[in-house]
Amino acid sequence: MNDYGACPTDGTLGLLTLLIRNGRLAESRLDQALGSAGLTFVKWRMLDAIVKAESPVSLGKLAEHLHCVKSNVTQLTDRLEAEGTVRRVSDQEDRRSILMELTESGRNMHKDGLEALQSTTREFFASSSEEQRNSLRRFLEILSGA
Repeated sequence: MNDYGACPTDGTLGLLTLLIRNGRLAESRLDQALGSAGLTFVKWRMLDAIVKAESPVSLGKLAEHLHCVKSNVTQLTDRLEAEGTVRRVSDQEDRRSILMELTESGRNMHKDGLEALQSTTREFFASSSEEQRNSLRRFLEILSGA
């Protein structure tokens, strides 16, 4: 009987298949870890982008930082705002523009999420050496053009 679920693991197609499979596995583990903080990895990345901005930030800048379209950020913002983790504020320099900032709850969730991520990533990479992780990082940076 044929195994239609099997993915190729040889050659460059196999390498891409392994990258995709491991990316999904990593995201699943991160989502699971962040569940205790009431977050998903996508939501945590949004909160993290706002934290790193160090001041209220536009949806356009968030979309750039997250490498997605503005409509995705708008939908995510709507969900996070409904959960009380972010709020929209007026841009003092351009009243037509809306900026995002974290609420106190959002700051706490980001902090709790960061702790969960740090623990999970340590476990995820526990069986690899620092040299292996650095090699993987260099390779992935080459692939992404970073």
